[in-house]
This record gives sequence, structure tokens and C-alpha cells, in this order.
Amino acid sequence: YYNSEITVSLDCDDKFVDIIFDNRGKTIPSDKLERVFEQFYRVDSSRNTSSGGSGLGLAIAKQLVEAHGGVVAAESENETIRFVVKLPREKIV
Repeated sequence: YYNSEITVSLDCDDKFVDIIFDNRGKTIPSDKLERVFEQFYRVDSSRNTSSGGSGLGLAIAKQLVEAHGGVVAAESENETIRFVVKLPREKIV
């Protein structure tokens, strides 16, 4: 939602570092959530480049994370959207 706070947190174990991004927003239905990392995909199909990006940001983010041996996932429920970036610890340290 406009002017909402984005929380960034970090969790790590011996093998992985998780970077977690939480934001308030309209819950994304699970069938659409699976597609948010596709190039040019927008959850709200009525948006255009003047009202909401080109649909490339998450696709590029996914490619960058995977290039470093990691994975990225999205979750959404109760008007909270969460992105988790999981990176191998050896690539970070």
C-alpha cells in the first residue's frame, strides 16, 4: 500500500543466508503468485508503464539471484507480501 513500510530481515545458518523482504499490500492470489517472476508479467493486468513498471524487475532479480547459486520465492497472505532470497553462504562470505 502507498507509503507502507518495507521490512528487511536476515536469517542465516551454516549453509544459507536468507534475506527476507516484507511489505503490506493486496494479497496476491496463489495462481498469480507463481507467475510474478515471469518477464513482463503484472499481477494487475490493467496497469501500464505509467502506472506500475514494465514487469521486468522481479524477472531480473530472479536471474541475478540464480546466477549466484540462490533461489528467490514469493509468498502472500493477509495483505502481506514476502520475498525470500536464499543465497549459499559461501558465495557471500
